[in-house]
Amino acid sequence: MDSIGPHDCRSVGDDVQVCLPTGPAKKRSGRSPADLAIIKWSQLPIPAPRVRTAPPRHKTGLVGLPEWFWVTNWRSLSGRASAGEVWAEVNAVPQRLVIKPGDERHVVGCPGPGTAYDPSKPAAAQRTNCSYTYARSSATQPGGSYRVRVTVTWGGTWRGSDGSGGALPPLTRSTTFRLRVAEAQGLYG
Repeated sequence: MDSIGPHDCRSVGDDVQVCLPTGPAKKRSGRSPADLAIIKWSQLPIPAPRVRTAPPRHKTGLVGLPEWFWVTNWRSLSGRASAGEVWAEVNAVPQRLVIKPGDERHVVGCPGPGTAYDPSKPAAAQRTNCSYTYARSSATQPGGSYRVRVTVTWGGTWRGSDGSGGALPPLTRSTTFRLRVAEAQGLYG
């Protein structure tokens, strides 16, 4: 039996070897890097999204004008788990933002965290890929406001002490809040 790093390799035919990550570190700890990666993935402190809006949530938005959404805590996380000489490093990356604006008919998907609205700039000079324009007032909704749900999907990867690694199942974190939208009417004199 030849040994390459923490892998045990055996000949199974002419010029064919099979290598498995069953080195001494796994035998001593009883855990594989893959086991540790799954455990660490489930324990990573992945936060619920902190969402800002423009107009701000404490003010009333207007029918026909876009409501901007962005996440302020959009950043990668990492962690490491070990058992004896065996370890796994896990990396979590936010990948997608989904907004259910509360009118039961629409879902907005954003490829990133959205763009923060800058009140010091004119509205015409700003752009976002993460907004929603309400077609109706929230006056008929429970509490007179829309119930908005924002979800961030996280993807993860891992690598282990034996050279193994791969993707982890996606995780989601959500937050909900109320948003008031009014209808304004122009007066002609």
